[in-house]
Amino acid sequence: MVAFVTLLGTVVFYVVQAQLRGQVDTGMRAFATRIASDVATDIRRNEAVNHDPDLAQLQEGTLYQFAVSLPPFVTVSQNQKHAGAFGLPNQTGLYSALQNGIDLRSVQAPDGPVRVYSVRKTYAGRTFVVQVSRSTVPEHQSLENLLIVLLVGGGAGLVIAAVGGWFLAGKSLKPVREAFERQRAFVGDASHELRTPLAVIRANAEYLQAEIPDSIELADIVSETDRLSALVDALLALARGEAGDRPPADVFDIGTVVEQTVDSLQPLAAERGLGLAVTATRGMHVSGDREQLRQLIVILVDNALRYTPRGGTVEIDVARLNGTVAVAISDTGIGIEHAELEKVFDRFYRADEARNRDSGGTGLGLSIARQLADEHGGRITVESSPGKGSTFTVRLPSAESRQSKPNVRA
Repeated sequence: MVAFVTLLGTVVFYVVQAQLRGQVDTGMRAFATRIASDVATDIRRNEAVNHDPDLAQLQEGTLYQFAVSLPPFVTVSQNQKHAGAFGLPNQTGLYSALQNGIDLRSVQAPDGPVRVYSVRKTYAGRTFVVQVSRSTVPEHQSLENLLIVLLVGGGAGLVIAAVGGWFLAGKSLKPVREAFERQRAFVGDASHELRTPLAVIRANAEYLQAEIPDSIELADIVSETDRLSALVDALLALARGEAGDRPPADVFDIGTVVEQTVDSLQPLAAERGLGLAVTATRGMHVSGDREQLRQLIVILVDNALRYTPRGGTVEIDVARLNGTVAVAISDTGIGIEHAELEKVFDRFYRADEARNRDSGGTGLGLSIARQLADEHGGRITVESSPGKGSTFTVRLPSAESRQSKPNVRA
C-alpha cells in the first residue's frame, strides 16, 4: 500500500508539473510570436523597434517580460525598465537561439524562478531574437500545495488503510483462530481422557502376562499401549505449549540439570550397549522451568540413544557460546540425510531410515524439543552426515556468567 500510494503520488506530481510547465511554455511561444510580428511590422515600416504593448489585454492578465535583440545582438527593446529582474536579457539563451533556432530554459532570477524562451526570426534580410520571460513562482506555489495535499492525504489514507486492514484481517482470522483453539482444546482433552483407559488396558495386560508369560499377543498389547501412552503424553505436551501455559520461571544451573538427567539415562544406555558421557561447566545459569528443560534434554539424549548402533557413544557438552549457554548432544549414530535436516522437527515426520516405526518413537519428540527451546527464548539446530552421526545443539539465553572449571562425568 505504501509503495502504491508513493508511486501514485509521484506520478500525479510530475504529471501536474509537466502540464503547468507546458501551459507556461505554450503561452510564451504565443506571446513571442506576437512580439516577432510587431517587430517585423516595424522593420517593414523602417521604424525603430521600440514596442511596449498592453500586456494585460494581450495575455489576459498574465505578465510576460520580453526583449528584442538585433545585430550586433544587443537588447534594443524591452517592455519594462526592470525586465532584468526576470532574467532578461539572457545571453546564454540568445546565443543558443542564434545557433539552434529556439531555446527554452529555466533560470533563477532575482524575483524567483522564471522560464526564458528565446526564438530566432528573420524578416527582410534582418535576423533578430525575441526573448520572453515569465515568472513560475505561481506554478511552484501550486506544486508545493499539491505536494502538501499528497503527503497529508497519502499519510491519512495509509493510516485509514492500516486501521481498516487490521480490523478486517482480525474479523477474517477470528474464525481461523477459533478453529485452532477448538482443535487445540480437543487434542488436550482427548489426550487427557485417553490416559485412564490406556492405564487400565496396560494393567490388565500385565495381570494376564503374569498368568500367561509366554503370550506374544499380550506382549504386543503392553508394547503398543506404552507406545500409545507416549504419543498421548506428547500430544498433551504440545497442546499445553500451544495454549501458552507458562509455569513460573526459575534461575538454576543448567549444568547440574544436565548431569542429573544424564545420570538417570545411564541404565538405558548400558542396556543398549552405548557409552554416555557428559561434560558440563558449572556456574552457567539460565532462567526457565527446570522440569521442561529436563524434558528437553531427555528427548534429545533418548533420540541419540535410539538411533545409535550398539557399541557407539553419545556425548553431551554444556558450555558458554557467544553470550549464550549451549547444550550439544552428539552421537555416532546412523545420521540424517542433508535434505531431511529441516524436516526432522516437523510433527510426525520420520525419515525413511532414521525414523521408522520399529524405533518405538512417536515422531513428536523433536517437535516438542523445539517448542520447549522456543518457549525459553532459545533455538535448536542440528548438524548431521549419513553414517557419521548427528549433533543437536540447544542455545539458551544466559541468566548470568560465572567462570568455573569443567566437571567431566561418564
